[in-house]
Amino acid sequence: MQYDLQKIGRIIREERKKHDTWTQKKFGTMLGVTGKQVSNYENGKLLPPQDILLKMAELFNCEYGYLLGEESYKDGSKLNTAVCDFMGLSNRSVESIRAATHKGLKAELGDRQCAINSFFESPYFGRFIDCLVDAVDISKRLTAFNDALSQELINRYGEKIVAQATVYCSLSDAVPANITSDPHFQEVVNEIEAAIDKGRNQEYAQKVARYELREAFEHLIRGIEW
Repeated sequence: MQYDLQKIGRIIREERKKHDTWTQKKFGTMLGVTGKQVSNYENGKLLPPQDILLKMAELFNCEYGYLLGEESYKDGSKLNTAVCDFMGLSNRSVESIRAATHKGLKAELGDRQCAINSFFESPYFGRFIDCLVDAVDISKRLTAFNDALSQELINRYGEKIVAQATVYCSLSDAVPANITSDPHFQEVVNEIEAAIDKGRNQEYAQKVARYELREAFEHLIRGIEW
């Protein structure tokens, strides 16, 4: 597809100037390019590479297609596209899929898109997503449990003694006398050890979830038609 570089440059310039403090140099720094390159983009001398356009779309809070001057995005529609609304996906997710399907040389695009379609169309894809969601959920709950316990102990006993008790619980029985001199030290140790025992069930569930996720992914890959 042939793009109008002057039109693309004009769109980029207009979007950048909506932010009063975004000079070409500053905008270039945000993109990881030079101010001169930004100038070349805005003057229609160069077409920004795809990764730079994706960064621009994110910074401008607009659609990738809008920056390319595509007619379907002529109104500069923002993140809530039909795809995002229908699928419940973020704009970044949609653009990541778009980038993956359009990466590489033109001759390779057909094979790339066929492989990606096979991935999503696989009968095992749903099972893989279910396992992924379960694994993430268990990991979040375990992290939340540990964080809540740590904060509760810190609020009651102070950060220093909790840190000492945590180190103690992770090491051998040999503990320097100056660490155990605090009268509340053993109380904290007991609570941490009780929490460790309680958390083992969640850690086991986490291991099972990760195993099932790996197994589901292997089934998914094996089930793809090559």
